[in-house]
This record gives sequence, C-alpha cells and structure tokens, in this order.
Amino acid sequence: MENVLLIGASGSIGSVVRRDLLNSSDNHLTLFVRDSSRLGEIDEKRETVFSGDATDPNDVNVAVENQDVVFISVTGYLPLITQNVVDAMHNNEVKRVILISSMGIYNEISDNDSENIEPVLVPYRKAADIIEESDLDSTVIRPSWFDNNTDLNYQITFKGETFVGRNVSRRSVADLATRIINEPTLYQNESLGISRA
Repeated sequence: MENVLLIGASGSIGSVVRRDLLNSSDNHLTLFVRDSSRLGEIDEKRETVFSGDATDPNDVNVAVENQDVVFISVTGYLPLITQNVVDAMHNNEVKRVILISSMGIYNEISDNDSENIEPVLVPYRKAADIIEESDLDSTVIRPSWFDNNTDLNYQITFKGETFVGRNVSRRSVADLATRIINEPTLYQNESLGISRA
C-alpha cells in the first residue's frame, strides 16, 4: 500500500483517478481540494480529505508529508502550484510525481520546431519544465482535448515525437495516470502525449 496525494481530486480528471485507484489498489488517498463538498461520499478507511489552497506553499507542504506519490491535475496558477509541489516534495523527501499538462506544449502537434507556442499553453509548458528540471521521478501526461465518451481506447506518443490525434476520453487519461500510480516505475522520467487510438 502506498500513500497517494491527489491535488485536484474533485476535478474532471482527478475524480476519475480517485475512483479508479479505489477500485484497483489498496492505496491510501489524500484528497487535496479547495471545496470538500464536491467530493461526495468519503471512504474513511482509505481516504483523507485535505481542504487547502494549492497556491499556498504551507498547505502543500503539510499535504505532501508522508506521501509516496503526488498527482497534480489542476487548472489555474499551474506553474505556481507545480513549484509549490516540487518544493514540498524536496522538503519531505518524496520522489514520485505525475503532472497533467496539455498537448501542444512542445509544438509537437505538427513538425514545426518553433519554440513559439500558443499563449494559452504557456502555463502548461512552464509547469512541465518545472517538473522536468527537478530531480524528481516524474511523468508528464499531455492529453489532447478531453471528451465525455466512456471508451478506454488510447495511444501514447513520447516527447520528441509528433503528437497523433485530437481527442481522448477523460476515462483514458485517468486510466494512464492510475496505471502509473499503481506501478511507479512505469514511464518514469517520460513526457507522454495521449490521444484516442
């Protein structure tokens, strides 16, 4: 059993990862959220709720203590939150982190080598850079556009490869993240594009 911190546990990806981990592992989950009322029913034997602000380094530091794996899936202030997580992981000697970023942060959607990415992607790129430049055991997941389909059907591309596809189900993104959390050496120190196969 491992202790897993889910930052953004009530979000569209985090909530599916939470469900999948409860179904596929005996891990203990710490659910880091701003609003705990969005979590629904809590399994008190396997889940701890941490109501906090991920932009506050003190909150993040407390939440990271005694964790084995940290999962980040948030919107807004992503570089700040990511830096807070990296700092807290160093403070608490935690090594394994998984970040949900976005396709397009390396201009990998086409063969264009330009470093000029779309402005909306800049925070996602900065967050990925913070993770990749740390000495943590990291995986960056770069999904294409999410949809609400329930298929579990996806393909992976690696950093440096042209991204393939334009959509993917939230269920597929969560499945990849859950597999990595349950097998921490899987795709260690990789940046993975994910889209529907």
